[in-house]
Amino acid sequence: MKIYVYLFIIIFSLSIPIKAGELKEKSVIPYRVWDSDTCNIGQAEVWFQNWVDYTRLFIKSIKDTSIINKHPYAKTDFKKSYLNAKDFTKLNYVQLLGNIKWFENQNWNDGKVNQFEWYIDRDQNWYYKNKKLIGSAKIQSDTLYLVIKDYNQTIIELKAKARKFK
Repeated sequence: MKIYVYLFIIIFSLSIPIKAGELKEKSVIPYRVWDSDTCNIGQAEVWFQNWVDYTRLFIKSIKDTSIINKHPYAKTDFKKSYLNAKDFTKLNYVQLLGNIKWFENQNWNDGKVNQFEWYIDRDQNWYYKNKKLIGSAKIQSDTLYLVIKDYNQTIIELKAKARKFK
């Protein structure tokens, strides 16, 4: 009989849902992928990456497209149309990645602004490689507001929502 009681207690304790994820620590940014609603560099994807002792910021955006024309001497008389040469469009990206140094302790309560320095070590277009940019971020009503500046010039200004995972 004792074994049935212990077995019942173990099964009951395992069936209780654990809600450890509901405790929100407001001193650390929610490490999610953010998709922009409005952005000055096109539709953007923002990701604050937590690497235990440092934070990295990844921003990727499709700036515009380029049309690549087919070669003038390319063969275009195949019977199967997919084999024939044709013009195509290529996406032009803005992609920046670098470490963040926070000016003060992070506070992600609703509407609190967090300032940081962003040391870019990877840049798709080589404009800002090995540069230090200044940024500010805040979360207000579950919307991320992010501004990146190079001295006084605003480079990136966006408003983004957290990506919903399926």
